[in-house]
Amino acid sequence: MFRTIRLLAAALFVAALYPVNGFAAQCLLSENFDGRVLDDRLTVYGKNWQILIPPQYNLNAAGREGTGYAFSSGTNSQAHLCWMGDTLNPWPTDELYVSFWMRYPTFVRNDSMENLKVFYPHWDRAKSYVHFTLSDSDTIYYSAMAEGSVLTAGNWLECPKQTDGKWHHYEFYINFNEGVSRFWYDGALKVDDAFGTGIWTSNLYSIIAPSIDAEEPGKFSRQVDDLEIWDGMPEQGSPGPAD
Repeated sequence: MFRTIRLLAAALFVAALYPVNGFAAQCLLSENFDGRVLDDRLTVYGKNWQILIPPQYNLNAAGREGTGYAFSSGTNSQAHLCWMGDTLNPWPTDELYVSFWMRYPTFVRNDSMENLKVFYPHWDRAKSYVHFTLSDSDTIYYSAMAEGSVLTAGNWLECPKQTDGKWHHYEFYINFNEGVSRFWYDGALKVDDAFGTGIWTSNLYSIIAPSIDAEEPGKFSRQVDDLEIWDGMPEQGSPGPAD
């Protein structure tokens, strides 16, 4: 009897080491820009899918907390990072988590809706997406689509002091199977939507973080550091792969 209890206790302990879905989340891409060479899977674009090269963007600015380096817009203010191609499809799980830090060294508001896109991934033949864009210094606009149909729109999220020149943390989680969309700004949950099963697939087309300036040219510059892309929600303190 005592041996049976010990075996049961051991089995429960081992089971507790594994998540309910049977696998631990894996960091598939981690880029801190310290090597000053981009991961081969990342391409830098401007507007209309123009491929940019330095000095249209730069990798020589100081990184977050003054260490290492960061990705920076250069002569093209809306230079942005994109992972797109066959390596995305099929995505290995039903989950996507993206984390990065971003700051605006310069920003002058010149539009009531700046429309500086922050996170804009596409899937289902690019007909499904979640869309997060900086409207003004304190506001993110959010919407979501499924196969060309609107799931939610007209959401104005309070995200204060985005353009104060300091680093801010942006985190996004999508569960394709369950139709879940979540967003955290500086650790505070701002979106927690559950649209239901069957509306999305995990056939990813692109992961764009940040994205274009979708209005007339704005007066701003951006920097990004510590970009991570996972196939699930990482456990607290989980390290990414070596850069």
